[in-house]
Amino acid sequence: MQISLEVSSERFLKRYYAPASTGNFSVGFDLLGAAFEPVDGALFGDVLDICAEQADMTLDIVGRYVHQLPADHTDNLVLSCFYAFEQKVGRTLPRLSLRLHKNLPVGSGLGSSACSIVVACYAFNDYFGNPLTQSELLQLMAEAEGGVSGSIHFDNVAPSYFGGLQLMLPQSAQICRGLPWFDHWRVVLSYPGTVLSTKAARAVLPQQLALSHSIAFAGMLARFVSALYEKDEADAVAALQDLVAEPARAPLIPELPQLRAALTELGILHLGISGAGPTLFALCRDEQQAQLAAEYLSRHYEKNQDATTQICRLSLAGARAL
Repeated sequence: MQISLEVSSERFLKRYYAPASTGNFSVGFDLLGAAFEPVDGALFGDVLDICAEQADMTLDIVGRYVHQLPADHTDNLVLSCFYAFEQKVGRTLPRLSLRLHKNLPVGSGLGSSACSIVVACYAFNDYFGNPLTQSELLQLMAEAEGGVSGSIHFDNVAPSYFGGLQLMLPQSAQICRGLPWFDHWRVVLSYPGTVLSTKAARAVLPQQLALSHSIAFAGMLARFVSALYEKDEADAVAALQDLVAEPARAPLIPELPQLRAALTELGILHLGISGAGPTLFALCRDEQQAQLAAEYLSRHYEKNQDATTQICRLSLAGARAL
């Protein structure tokens, strides 16, 4: 198998895209996830080109964050997804020449691994005539993501696949359900340029919660979902309290209290940890407020060349062919 990091001059047959995602969304640990896209139309997510059918699998990897990937690219998620997809379909598939545009930082809390998995699985299913149902494909995505994070959960793959704000439905055949959203909300995603392993971030979490703590967590999530359906913006914002992950992960992001205090003074609705971090997400009432948050966070992280701050809207389309 040949793996190359050089940009190929081949024309592509089909191009696919999957957006970045924020797991947990503060109030819904492992149960809420949202897909986001920049308001300026940039592709803040991974792009996969299927360039040709050929005798052997080949993969070019390009993009801003290719340097964050392991040196041994033979273990790339795109390739492992192809073979997992082929096994699930149950027949030998033509080998492909592929090019991955790695536009999301790794270990960022932006669903980077999930994004590569989603765009790959979606692309293969579409290219080969959709042999898998949506539920089968989502399960395959979650299993692949579980191999990276250490546990199977859907809060990044589901929104990156389907788009929108998704609520996970334990023990339901539907797996997840899209929730209402306030169209005027904007979310600023700010990545500081440092890597935080999802496995490491999960390792600091409590293994058990007290009964009172569990009730408080369930109640706050229920309050948030109810407020969305009732179009009660103030109550939805008030419910955005991370009672599970943030208390344990706060030492991993020591600047969070300072940044939250500063953005609260600017009127920002909420500042939380995107997924396992270190990316932070600022929930803003409108684009003007989002601009203030983006400028502040950009200045704070400007010394790191890998850092990026994006003003986003909810990505309603999810994974798709371009």
